[in-house]
Amino acid sequence: MPEDRKPPNFNRNPMLWLAAAFAAGILAGGLVNSDLRVLLPMCAVLAALTAILRNHTAASYAILFAFAAAGAVSIQIERISVAPDRIRVLYDSGAIRSGDPVEIEGVLTGRPEPSIDGVFLNLRSEAIKHRGSDRQVSGNVRLFLPQPESRNTESDVKFDVSDLKYGSRIRVACQLTREDAFLNPGVMPRKKMLDRLGVDATGSVKSALLIEKIADESVFLPLAWVYDQRAKLLDDFRRNLSPSAAGVMNASLLGDKYFLDKDTSDLFREGGTFHILVISGLHITFIGGLLLLFVRQVTRNRWIQFIVTNSVLWAYTLAVGADVPVVRAAIMFTVILYSYVIYRQASLVNSLGVCALILLVWRPSDIFNPSFQLTFVSVAAILAMAYPLIESLRNIGSWTPTPKNPFPPNVPAWLRSFCELLYWREEAWKIEAKRQIWTAKLFKSPLLSNGVRGIAQKTARYVFEGILVSVIVQIWMLPLLVVYFHRVSVASIVLNLWVGFFIAFESFAAVAGAVANQMSVLLAAPFFATAELFNWLMLAVPRLFAGAGWASFRLPAYSGTDRMIYILYFFPVLLIAFAVYRWNPFELRHQSFMVQKTVLYPVFAALIAFTGFIVFHPFSSPRPDGRLHIDFLDVGQGDSALVTFPDGKTLLIDGGGRINYGDRDREESEAFEPDVRGIGEAVVSEFLWHRGYSRLDHILATHADADHIQGLTDVAKNFSIGSAIFGRTPMDDPDFAGLADVLKRRGILVETINGGDRLLFGETVVEVLYPPASSDVIAASDNDNSVVLRITYGSRAFLLTGDIEKNAEAAIVSGGGTLSADLLKVAHHGSRTSSTEPFIDAAGAGYAVISVGRSSPFGHPHPEVVERLRAAGAKVITTGERGTVSFSTNGNDLVVETFQP
Repeated sequence: MPEDRKPPNFNRNPMLWLAAAFAAGILAGGLVNSDLRVLLPMCAVLAALTAILRNHTAASYAILFAFAAAGAVSIQIERISVAPDRIRVLYDSGAIRSGDPVEIEGVLTGRPEPSIDGVFLNLRSEAIKHRGSDRQVSGNVRLFLPQPESRNTESDVKFDVSDLKYGSRIRVACQLTREDAFLNPGVMPRKKMLDRLGVDATGSVKSALLIEKIADESVFLPLAWVYDQRAKLLDDFRRNLSPSAAGVMNASLLGDKYFLDKDTSDLFREGGTFHILVISGLHITFIGGLLLLFVRQVTRNRWIQFIVTNSVLWAYTLAVGADVPVVRAAIMFTVILYSYVIYRQASLVNSLGVCALILLVWRPSDIFNPSFQLTFVSVAAILAMAYPLIESLRNIGSWTPTPKNPFPPNVPAWLRSFCELLYWREEAWKIEAKRQIWTAKLFKSPLLSNGVRGIAQKTARYVFEGILVSVIVQIWMLPLLVVYFHRVSVASIVLNLWVGFFIAFESFAAVAGAVANQMSVLLAAPFFATAELFNWLMLAVPRLFAGAGWASFRLPAYSGTDRMIYILYFFPVLLIAFAVYRWNPFELRHQSFMVQKTVLYPVFAALIAFTGFIVFHPFSSPRPDGRLHIDFLDVGQGDSALVTFPDGKTLLIDGGGRINYGDRDREESEAFEPDVRGIGEAVVSEFLWHRGYSRLDHILATHADADHIQGLTDVAKNFSIGSAIFGRTPMDDPDFAGLADVLKRRGILVETINGGDRLLFGETVVEVLYPPASSDVIAASDNDNSVVLRITYGSRAFLLTGDIEKNAEAAIVSGGGTLSADLLKVAHHGSRTSSTEPFIDAAGAGYAVISVGRSSPFGHPHPEVVERLRAAGAKVITTGERGTVSFSTNGNDLVVETFQP
């Protein structure tokens, strides 16, 4: 070899670096809209440089830049490659207006999916008829057929769609919707949510009579059989298990989350184990591993193992809906198993790079998807840090002299003793020693005098490794959990093991029961009873943690440039992972600078500091700016307003509530409460977390109607509250009683106010105009007993009216008090039963805000009310159209902003 040429420097994980470069290019291309006419030649030039400089170090940098450029190209191509006939394009462009009546034709991509009150139909659309015009279309549509109110059995719903199956071509008359609801900062836009799910539009079908079956298309029969078996399992679980156990099994095994009840789901969320209920990488890996283990018992041929395992695994993936996260996990498992088949078992980190590259080429925009980020961060935590650390600990605990490692591990005595406690096998050493012609006379000194042996040692090893993996994953996932879920669960470190253990046995028992049920009901009964027992045991410990308030706590997220803290957090995490990955406990001298105390101690200190910034969030909430702020949130058909006083104190007035008014009677009478996020959780809390709040000084319910008070229950659970303020306390009202129970359990002070009271917040005066005082402790808290407030700061005044109607308005006007205001929050969402002309004239407001949904089920706001307000000189703004409406004043000026321009 010539002296001037060095041997090539091989990298053990080249695919990891290429995937990282490709991902960096996607991020750059996603943030900056680059021109393909520039990017494509750049890729060609960099590729040519790589070929020319292939024997030089510079080639490595050239290929990394080439992959980064390719990543930027891929995201731009994905953006412009959406077909013009896609349903989402037609609706987003305004060619078809959301909510217009249409006839949609297409093919079912699976069997009708049952839910607690109807069925879902997933349709691959092919044609649409709108206003008499037919056009060819593409895209996926999800339709819901509710169970008729006159029919109360599942069999009736099944009868309506009994002839529909996978591959059925149907034509449906419906109203498709694709629009953003709840237009507030921090709240996920509905369109973005649908796009992440791969759904172009959704709709509700009023009656099965509006569904016309045209034909049954030819389908892949084995897959159709798989869909049929899944449907039978869903039915078996529902018929033979309790609602809680059936919901858990249907969700965790079959990917159907529609039967999860809210209580069970909340236990999983609070315990940080909800991911176990979602078909994800965890399930795919577990099922694939079991399949591979079984096939290995039949054949040693790796190609047969690969084909059989992946065939069954992909059939399962398609059967549970083939959602993108599930497909992603199946691809990852297939890639890693393929490397095993061809005897190319490179490092696990390198295999992770291959998976990332494949998935990002497939869907570049997934890098911005929380599901993708959560999957890869958790897997990277396990492969790059947890697994190498466990391997090193195993080697320390099981050390015996070998030519490679003739000397004991160079670690502290306590660590060596702890590892020997878990991993040293005296029996195996005695057998090995008899095979040698020399004796090492090893003496092991575990932490316990007699050590831990047999099943006890295996159990201790399982628990320790499980907790260690859980801790490491929690450390890596902390920023993502806060940003996307605003929840940190310390209990999940233990509960992941507990729930994972029992849900596995519950699954085996439930499936065995379903199989036995085909032969005999009596034979299946013990299996189902066992599944119920495991379900009870699985939920018992999470319920204990949740009841004591130890399960989890909620956190706000930094916004704007402050989000850099989440990126900076990963620097010490990656440095520590690199140190663990490179750690060799058998080195006589630690030569790597990464293991020097002078470097590691500051890195650990930085990690602790960043963790503190995230968990205690000292800089997240807004600083007092001397201005009075009132934000009227878009909560649909309901009210919610956040008042921030000049000194920084906060008052949340109402919290929105019920989402679906059409199901009011059913909701109040139905014993089963489905797992649906309420307005208080999904809208109001998300808005407050986005603003950086974890504490509110006061919450106030104007009255006890669900669309005002229901959301405050979630807010009281999620935030630290100084006090709760009411005008009436009707304990016989179920919505008020639910909130009162949460306030009592959390020790939150309850105060009552009446007309004539005055509250002072620094220089801001809050006058209570209504309701009058009452000696009845359970007096009604209806519309005409709403709390009415007039907030004054400097020369500016704001009148907030709850849902008062004509009688209350007349009483307030006749009371003779000052009503003049710059802003009027219009009573009762613009109903014609409120906003009388004398009241509007007395207020004389320049602005009128109506808190109402974009499409109110009650026709709010009524045109005559809007016209009356405008005639009085008020500028009318509705939250349904403009989203959050924000007012602020320094006592003299008045600034008005809306979420939607």
